[in-house]
Amino acid sequence: MSRPCSAATVGIDSRGMGLEYQRWLIAKGNTFAPGAASVVKLVERLQKDGWVPPTEGRAVRTIENTFGRDAAAKEKASTEPLPGELTADWIDAPEREEMRIVWRIDGSADLRYPLSRRPSGETSWTLELHRAPEYVVPTRDAFDELDTECRCGEDLAFEWDESDVVPAFRGCSGIFAECEECSRTFDPSKSTATIQNPFDRTEVEVAGGAAYRFALVVDCGSSFVADAALAFAPELVTAVEEVFGRGFYEVGATR
Repeated sequence: MSRPCSAATVGIDSRGMGLEYQRWLIAKGNTFAPGAASVVKLVERLQKDGWVPPTEGRAVRTIENTFGRDAAAKEKASTEPLPGELTADWIDAPEREEMRIVWRIDGSADLRYPLSRRPSGETSWTLELHRAPEYVVPTRDAFDELDTECRCGEDLAFEWDESDVVPAFRGCSGIFAECEECSRTFDPSKSTATIQNPFDRTEVEVAGGAAYRFALVVDCGSSFVADAALAFAPELVTAVEEVFGRGFYEVGATR
């Protein structure tokens, strides 16, 4: 069970400025990209176990930018409600190749909190599933960059050009999963990146850093417990690992 904690520990840095917190659950090995049928099974498990509501949710996908700088129009065009019955065919549609499935959860709802420590008082969060054919890399001060050079010398890192597309993954860069020059596949876990805990500033070297093709993500906004031991709820990690039959690791960062 997650424990409520004093609001004095929530979302405030040492200068009194508001921070936001996100946490990622990433498959060990980093290359993992589950099939659509497995994603459906995970959603069904999350609903059954009380992590997300049974009938709500939306999908955010990468689309062509024909809207210029009109943020409202871009958000409307790139977002759609989940169907009443989520199917593998719906997820596998070409227009959803890069996609986030998002549940915005009001803390008053009778749902389980996804992290190990829950703030006291009113709180809300989003729980998201990210899926992409290329690697997604959150750009955060706490995450050092990976070596993205292919053995042939080609740099596989890229940025989504927001003048051309409305990316599903905001605040992220990418790494191509296959080198266009030599056709070698890229494995982020062959190198390491330094990951810093945002609360006590301790650092660890992590194989693959924060790169992923599939991840479960919690966005707490400014309502979180600023504790160096903050982690995913163990029961949630177990559910994800049981569905996919493989281990996951986690990283977190403020912004």
